[in-house]
Amino acid sequence: MSVELEGNVRMRGDSGPGVRVQVIVADRHLRLVSGNELIGDWLIADIGVMALQDGFAIKAEGEEFVLRTSDDVALAEEIGIAAASPRLARRLAARHNPEGPPPSEPREITSNLAAIGFAVAGALVALGGTFLNWGVVASPQPTALSETGEGTGFDFWLAFIVGGVLMIAVGYLMSIGTRFSRAVATLVLVAMILAFGLAVRDAQSASQLTAYGFIAGGLVIGVAVLVSASLSQPD
Repeated sequence: MSVELEGNVRMRGDSGPGVRVQVIVADRHLRLVSGNELIGDWLIADIGVMALQDGFAIKAEGEEFVLRTSDDVALAEEIGIAAASPRLARRLAARHNPEGPPPSEPREITSNLAAIGFAVAGALVALGGTFLNWGVVASPQPTALSETGEGTGFDFWLAFIVGGVLMIAVGYLMSIGTRFSRAVATLVLVAMILAFGLAVRDAQSASQLTAYGFIAGGLVIGVAVLVSASLSQPD
């Protein structure tokens, strides 16, 4: 394989414009030709070549000169420069992989955390509903409000257990990337917030307050998860 390039050569330390040359690399030789005159013909193994920020410093037959070409990357590859300048190294990398490395699939860390958080929120809501149910068993007597037919906070225990289980299920759907899972999560969460607002008005005992504390904590976590997920969603 051979390479032919346009270039410019000058003695190292010389500030002049140099001489325009044709650079030919073939048969393990580096040849510099200016017009019809052969300036140099060297076996690559017999010369010293060092990459500069722009071009190459070449030492041949006791003389040193600077060579710049129209394609330094092609020349570096052809003569096998092992240690290139940082600039040339970047250009070599770009030449071999112009489109860059294929992007690795990012792990959906944010989505998994959101799913886990929403499932935890559902577990707290369901646990609060279970505590409310225990309160019903422990104190079955009706309150003044229940006697009027308006119902009590105890009437909501099943709704909170079912809602909590639904939140856990939605968390699983979020983890596997199911479409509309966030929309469903929002609907379930809104329903639980409305139920909580109605139920908490009838709290009568410390056990109920404890249960509502678990439910409130789950709802706060659920809201925080959905808000953070919305903020991290790319435009």
